[in-house]
Amino acid sequence: MMRKLFIGLSLSISLLGFSQEPDKDAGGTVMRREFSFGLNFNANAGANGWGTAFDYSIQKTYKYKQSFGFTGTNIRHPKEFNVVSVNGSSRGYFYGKLNSLVCFIHTYGGKLILFQAKRENGIEISYKWHLGPSFGLLKPVYLKIAKFNSNPIDERYNPAVHNAENISGRSPWTKGLGESEIKIGLFLKTGFDFNFSTVTNKISGGEIGFMVDFFPTSALQLAHNNPSQKIFPSLYLQFNLGQKLY
Repeated sequence: MMRKLFIGLSLSISLLGFSQEPDKDAGGTVMRREFSFGLNFNANAGANGWGTAFDYSIQKTYKYKQSFGFTGTNIRHPKEFNVVSVNGSSRGYFYGKLNSLVCFIHTYGGKLILFQAKRENGIEISYKWHLGPSFGLLKPVYLKIAKFNSNPIDERYNPAVHNAENISGRSPWTKGLGESEIKIGLFLKTGFDFNFSTVTNKISGGEIGFMVDFFPTSALQLAHNNPSQKIFPSLYLQFNLGQKLY
């Protein structure tokens, strides 16, 4: 059902964008291409993650641009919470976190201008959507475990034997990277873009919206004593900088 929803939404938005006729009365020079870099923050029921994005767009009609890009996000479980070790380590850890999930996405999408800035200092408001394959890197969590008469050592988190009394802190993120699994899914991102730039050929602003990663063939478990999931939705806020080109 989710797959049908994604496909239906993307097709309807595409048709909407391409049905826009060029504005014959619009003055000025149309910027045919643009690119932007973004930093986003996402929230899923209190769990805050972050990510980056790159978009390259090509003018198709006066109000619609076709986009291609790359997005990278980390996904956190809503039940994650940071704990400071009783052993005095300055590196807190996420108690109960079994795996970390980072997704890399190649996106195709569009940008439909809803409100065109007619002059400098005006605000351009657009509707954006992106859809594409999601490659999830599922990596086991390693923690620093205190040992009797020795320095803490890195061990893969095992809730059966590791607890607040013997966990000293979190290990470097790269620990366990060789044990990672690649999970293939689908990604959808949709929202509203606001360009506040005072220069006609610059992009400076942000966007707000909704995004979801869906893994149809794999239910992923991120936290102990919590069910595995196939769908990871979140709200996001993204800050963008970029350039418009002729």
